[in-house]
Amino acid sequence: MQIPLQLLHIYYHLVPLLAFLANAYGHLHGREHHLKHGKEIGLPIVQPNITYDGGDYKMLITGGYKPTGNTLNKYVVSIRTSRATAYFGDNHFCVGSIISDNLILTAAHCVVDRRKVVTRPHRLVVVAGASNRFQRQASTVEMKVRDVLPHQHFKRKGAHDIALLRLVHHFPDDNDFVKIIPLVNKIVPPGTSCQIIGWGQLFFRGPYSAHAIVANLTVFSQAYCRRSYRNLFHETMICAGKRGKWDMDACRGDSGGPLICDGHVVGTVSWGSYCGEKGRPTIFTSVYHHRDWIEITSASDTVQLIKLHLWSLCLLIIYFLL
Repeated sequence: MQIPLQLLHIYYHLVPLLAFLANAYGHLHGREHHLKHGKEIGLPIVQPNITYDGGDYKMLITGGYKPTGNTLNKYVVSIRTSRATAYFGDNHFCVGSIISDNLILTAAHCVVDRRKVVTRPHRLVVVAGASNRFQRQASTVEMKVRDVLPHQHFKRKGAHDIALLRLVHHFPDDNDFVKIIPLVNKIVPPGTSCQIIGWGQLFFRGPYSAHAIVANLTVFSQAYCRRSYRNLFHETMICAGKRGKWDMDACRGDSGGPLICDGHVVGTVSWGSYCGEKGRPTIFTSVYHHRDWIEITSASDTVQLIKLHLWSLCLLIIYFLL
């Protein structure tokens, strides 16, 4: 039996497309059941041990040190408002991690206000390759933001404090001062030594740092974290600090910055207590518990590609049937 040429054309384009759609759907659908979130908690507005600014909790790095090399600086960006107030770098307000050539991982509270309004992309810019936030260098790269993607279950005073920023353009792959850092693929055990980095305040209500500052922290057990914050600690969180002296911590301006353990992003700075208060570790959103959300959310470009293929297929079928 001879098959019409038109049908052969349709078959030729349809089979690869259906295979692509089936694979994409299976990948996304198979992960959706992992996104069920645990019991939500909220931080009472009257809690005295949370750093607030105008009703919002903010985070800071205090007691840290300036790194001698480019070990960690290359993995982070300064998240800023789109326009500086007076000079380059004075519009910094949060930190993010470079997890792909056009994706930044940060905290949801950096981009969602108290009224649950998500910051519009055109109001943001990210700056990479600049250890000193006030200086443009040959390695400095400024990027506009295309999409602001906070976690759908984020609560202003609770868990899932995580977001993605999709950039308009891609970072160049030949810049040694701008590099991608991988996500953790396992739960980090208590006692692990890690680092945080950011341009936040050097002490409570103190000045912001010009240079990216690093601090060494130790991951604590979930039991210890729950004892420290009672009913405030959620299963999708991590807490870390420097037990004993408690002189190293995140502070305002460090929100969204990475907790880096063995070269992987383990958490993002979420909230804590007065920049190094004794017995009060910093709380991080666990990246491991949000890996599926990150993969699905970052795959939204794939969804758009699927729609484009379907539209093209419809036009192709109409063309051959007319």
